[in-house]
Amino acid sequence: MKENSLHSIMNADSIAFLGASNNPFTMGTTQIAHLIRGGFEGKVWPVNPREKTVLGVTAYQRVADLPEVPDLAVLVLPTRIVPEILDECGRKGIKRAVIISGGFKERGEEGGKLEEELKSVAKRHGIRFVGPNCIGVINAQRNLNLTFYPYVNGPGPMGILSQSGTYVTQVLPYLAKRGIRYSRAISLGNEADIDLVDGIEYLSEDPETKAIALYIEGIRRGREFVEITKGASMRKPIVAYYVGGTEAGARSGLSHTGAMGGNDIVHDGTFRQCGIVRAPTIELLYDWAWALATTPIPRGRRVAIVSHSGGPVTSMADACARNDIEVPLLSENTQEKIAPMVPETGSTANPVDMTFNTNPGALTDSIPRAIFESGEVDAILIHGIGGSDLIKTMKTEAPDLVPAYISDIERQMVKMHHGLVELRKEMSCPVVASSFDDHTDAAVSYVMKNDIPVYPSPERAAQAMAALMRYADWRKARGNYPS
Repeated sequence: MKENSLHSIMNADSIAFLGASNNPFTMGTTQIAHLIRGGFEGKVWPVNPREKTVLGVTAYQRVADLPEVPDLAVLVLPTRIVPEILDECGRKGIKRAVIISGGFKERGEEGGKLEEELKSVAKRHGIRFVGPNCIGVINAQRNLNLTFYPYVNGPGPMGILSQSGTYVTQVLPYLAKRGIRYSRAISLGNEADIDLVDGIEYLSEDPETKAIALYIEGIRRGREFVEITKGASMRKPIVAYYVGGTEAGARSGLSHTGAMGGNDIVHDGTFRQCGIVRAPTIELLYDWAWALATTPIPRGRRVAIVSHSGGPVTSMADACARNDIEVPLLSENTQEKIAPMVPETGSTANPVDMTFNTNPGALTDSIPRAIFESGEVDAILIHGIGGSDLIKTMKTEAPDLVPAYISDIERQMVKMHHGLVELRKEMSCPVVASSFDDHTDAAVSYVMKNDIPVYPSPERAAQAMAALMRYADWRKARGNYPS
């Protein structure tokens, strides 16, 4: 099988960077800084006709002066000279490129002519490239970051292909707060060469990527898209957020990347046919793709809900009902097992409402384990993990009430969540959680780092569980249930 061109781009060992300088306010300088200072262990060769060094790294005046043929060229240059410089790259023998520069097809007729010239140059030299008008790519496993934002989230199991650079890079602080980490991220730009279909094919074969997120404004190769995604969805989940199905969305996409949108109903049917879970918002794209990347696929639609408070447990149960998730009554035998861990003011029926209690470890260990071991449910939804932030707040506001060994208490709060992590690993138990604490809480951060998705509301957690079940249903209907 012929190797996908993205493999050599995402795994480049040597990179020529054209368009970086020592001016910290330019885009190219920011991007090369993230590459050099972000832990990339390959060779980086700045090309700049006026600088002897760029950020302390030896620079070369021309592509022809480079000491070796790089695996990859990155171009962040004025639009008018990009075809000429790409030609120089081709004459040097470079076969892969990422073209950040904009001002091509998305800017109208003149830009379209320049893009055609760019494609002609690339074809003449056998160059495959991402872009133009993209924000770059990230391979988190190799600390390869060619984008405008630093990537500090660490390697993870979720890959993303986006026809918007923002949804690869400017969202990084947002994703970090939710514990979401990339395996690979590719900003496709105008897709003058490498496109969405190529990207799906690449990520579907990538062993580090467990689920694929797609931000789509338009699909250029419809038939190939269907063929590739049908096969890819049998191997790993795909979640898509499509915005080109309305007149306003299609018009914006055309001016953004030159993408042509299409009928929303047709695309919706295509996604269903191909096993793609369609997300209605950008935040749910990340929510669902992360759940599918980290969480075992449920064997059925029965879920147990466990919480320490009545309001969230009720809203979570309501969200389950609205998403066709079953919340079955637990058997008398199972209720008897968990009853000693639930106060008299609580409920053991399912949802399990522990109310306020002095045994928070039961919420994240013994109760969910007893329920899942009963075989009466296929997955667990939990609201209310965390709690170490409360201890820190009390230390500030009421220091006379908080003992000196506060750090030990915080460690204990984290330790109380070990059982949940072990349940998830030992029994492949699908666990999705919600909490009003975020990543700053040590316990929530611990759970996130161990690939249990934690959402900021009970409803978001239930919706993520529904996405897991929707994908499982599609696989099951085709006799290809995930192992």
